[in-house]
Amino acid sequence: MPSYLPTLLAALALPVVQLVHGQLFTVNCQPLTIQRADPIIFPGVISPHVHAVIGGTAFQQTMSTTTAPDATDTTCDKKLDKSNYWQPQLYHLRNDGWFDLVTFQGSAVYYLNRACDYAPGLTTCPTNFNSTAPPAGLRMVVGSPTLRTFNASSFSQLAIQHVCLRENDSPNFNSLPPMACLRLRSETFFPSCWDGVNLDSSDHSSHMAFPAFGDYNGGVCPQSHPVAIYSVFYEFYYDTSPFTDYQNLVYAMGDPTGYGLHGDFLNGWSDQNALAQAVNTCQGPEGAYATTCSVNVCPLPSSSSSKPHVPIVPAPAENVGLTGPIAALPGNNPITGTFVKARSSKFRT
Repeated sequence: MPSYLPTLLAALALPVVQLVHGQLFTVNCQPLTIQRADPIIFPGVISPHVHAVIGGTAFQQTMSTTTAPDATDTTCDKKLDKSNYWQPQLYHLRNDGWFDLVTFQGSAVYYLNRACDYAPGLTTCPTNFNSTAPPAGLRMVVGSPTLRTFNASSFSQLAIQHVCLRENDSPNFNSLPPMACLRLRSETFFPSCWDGVNLDSSDHSSHMAFPAFGDYNGGVCPQSHPVAIYSVFYEFYYDTSPFTDYQNLVYAMGDPTGYGLHGDFLNGWSDQNALAQAVNTCQGPEGAYATTCSVNVCPLPSSSSSKPHVPIVPAPAENVGLTGPIAALPGNNPITGTFVKARSSKFRT
């Protein structure tokens, strides 16, 4: 899916394109931290693998439902958005067996109006339907770090995609691309249907669902999860231009296939009312850049004036590859699975 008027992508010299179907607004974010932390799946302890994280500076190993909104700042251009978004960090396996950390450049997060509420007998969304804002404190994940094969009938796997950004084209794949890319765009599309009760669940997934009618990225919600929320979709950008041996790219959990790509979302908007009003105030050609958009309440930073941010709680003291090659993937994760030579794409926007 293309990006819309992003400060981030302009700074990266990536193309600026027009509004996409069902888009409410885009949040463009610089990197916050790269560390072994995952407050959703592994609260209070070191995560088994490294994540690249964007968003509010309150990110830490243990986060309550109120931790994120209380962040003092955010790496995102919508200053009301103190949420945290993360994916596994990408690495490159060298010929000598050591690993390079692939430079994480930032992210574009899309909030989309794609799903509609359950209603008896409804199989297609009505004209001019509106989803609702993700509830305060919502946590959700998509994808699984253990996957090494692809099931084209699984919405949760179709929601995991990669785009190879090259000079003349941008082919897309569910696996890591079978070609050298100037930049890699790792994409995760979250379930849009909520059970209406729980902000989390024991598996961090079952309180959410993909549409029962439609596709993974839009449609009518099931009766079990009747409430349609804004679809959350994000793109993480990596500078893969130094690595022509594309078959040696591997995610932090030891995945060379790309099928184990996954994403985590922790809602931390500091003004939930502004987020809720976005479905009515941020649609149209200018989106969140319109003066009437409820989430556009602070001046947008320019790429030249933006400054780096760090988490309030420092990352664990561990060498994750930020200063040079490392002998093993942090957490001593072995590479499991093999590079997929013929990679099919079921990509749909």
